[in-house]
Order: sequence, then C-alpha cells, then structure tokens
Amino acid sequence: MTCIPSPTQSPSKAKHQPYSWLTEDLRMNASAQFVAITLDISLGIQTCLSLIHASDLAREQRDDAAPPPLNVADTESLTRMAMAAARMLSERAQGHIDVLNDMHGSAENGKRKV
Repeated sequence: MTCIPSPTQSPSKAKHQPYSWLTEDLRMNASAQFVAITLDISLGIQTCLSLIHASDLAREQRDDAAPPPLNVADTESLTRMAMAAARMLSERAQGHIDVLNDMHGSAENGKRKV
C-alpha cells in the first residue's frame, strides 16, 4: 500500500540532485556558467558528430555484418541538432562578448573623461 504524506508530515527530499560541473560557490557566476554550458554543448556536438561519422563510414563500407548505428533520417536529425547547438553556443558567446566589450568601453570612456 502506498503511503501518502499527510499535511503534517514533511515531504522527503529528492534523492536525485542535479549535476553541475561547477562547485557550489561558482554556480551563480555568469562566466563560470557560460564555461560549463560550453563544455556541455561541445561534448554533445562531439557525440553527435561521432555518431554521424560512424554511420556515414558504415554506409560507405556496405558491410551487412556491421550496419550503421543510425539510419539516414536519424543521421540528418543529429546533423541538424549539432548545427543548432553550435549556433546557440556562438550566439551566447557573442552576447557575452558584447557585454564584455560594453563594460570595457564604459571603463575606457570613464578613464578618458578624467
């Protein structure tokens, strides 16, 4: 029988904790967050490209004993996903660069006024 907690019982803590590359003190740092997401995305792109390459190579070899890991449609889907991930990462990087340039430009302009 399932035990449903009553309003007086405190809910139990979740056993799964989200994973982060960052230590607790860096999790709110924007630069560290960008580096962590860059790592995640680049590893994902690497995995996609590895699967795409293995599938293309297997199709070229035409060995029935070693079929491609992905069919043509799945290979195309992963290619598009890798492209979208790379585009998203470059857009985020451009946003960070714009902020850094604005901050640096503001600091330089402040120095010139003195």
